[in-house]
Amino acid sequence: MQFFLSNRCPSCKSEGKKIKYENILANLRTIENIDQSKEYFYCKNPACDVVYFCGLQTWHNADLIRPTAAKSRDPEATVCYCFDYRIKDINTHSYTAYKEKKAKGCACSMRNPSGKCCHALFKSFL
Repeated sequence: MQFFLSNRCPSCKSEGKKIKYENILANLRTIENIDQSKEYFYCKNPACDVVYFCGLQTWHNADLIRPTAAKSRDPEATVCYCFDYRIKDINTHSYTAYKEKKAKGCACSMRNPSGKCCHALFKSFL
């Protein structure tokens, strides 16, 4: 019998961030096994390949509609889900444009797999 803590990633054992059901629906390629009555978590450990988990069930970058740069260094991985910036697009010019767009509003809390703002992730690639 395997025991687990519901908020700990079954792969790396890091504490996960509770994630909204809507984030799961907006980001996973396949959602037929998603149960709205369950709690889902985002694994915050960048070295772990698990993005979401619920109990012992896990979803990885390959399960996302657009893989996240928080879990990959692939040039095609998405950094900003609102304005579609990928790792390959990041430079000081794109950062200036990103800040101007973001000042007008964004939907990070829904579109970003982590459920939080992508600003820190964007800056980490400069």
